[in-house]
Formats: sequence, structure tokens, C-alpha cells
Amino acid sequence: MAGDKMKSTSGWESNGNGTNVSGFAGLPGGGRANNGTFANVGNYGAWWSSTEYDTTYAWSRYLNYANGNVNRSSYNKQNGFSVRCLRD
Repeated sequence: MAGDKMKSTSGWESNGNGTNVSGFAGLPGGGRANNGTFANVGNYGAWWSSTEYDTTYAWSRYLNYANGNVNRSSYNKQNGFSVRCLRD
């Protein structure tokens, strides 16, 4: 599945590591809730999209240790997720 191809080959809980065939090397950094608490390190990795859902929410993509899916959801911008910078 696409998510397995994007996950790093180590760091994921419960044998949830990927193959990194895509070269993305996604790490399970978890996230920060809008109250400032951090959670789910090792369980999932989430990255902000540059696309807004509306003025309060933005799109994100995330990977989960339990499966090989690439998921999309909108989250409140007060949450904290990883950012992947690309060079032109």
C-alpha cells in the first residue's frame, strides 16, 4: 500500500515500519493538540498540507503504524504537525 512505501524503515510501533520505496522516509512524530500536549509519537506521523480547508482548519496527510494507508483529514490550525520542506 502507498503508506507503507512512504514510511521510514524504523521507528514505528508494533512492526508498523515501512519500506521507504518512495524516498519520503516518513517518521512517526505524532502531533501536538491545541492544548499543548504531545501524543502518539511512534504511532502516527502527520504532515500539514499548504491547502486550507477554511480559515480555522487546514488539510493534513497522515500515516498510521497499524496499516499502510495514506489518510487525509482537516484539522484545526492550532494543532501541531510535521512540515516537510522541499527545495525547487
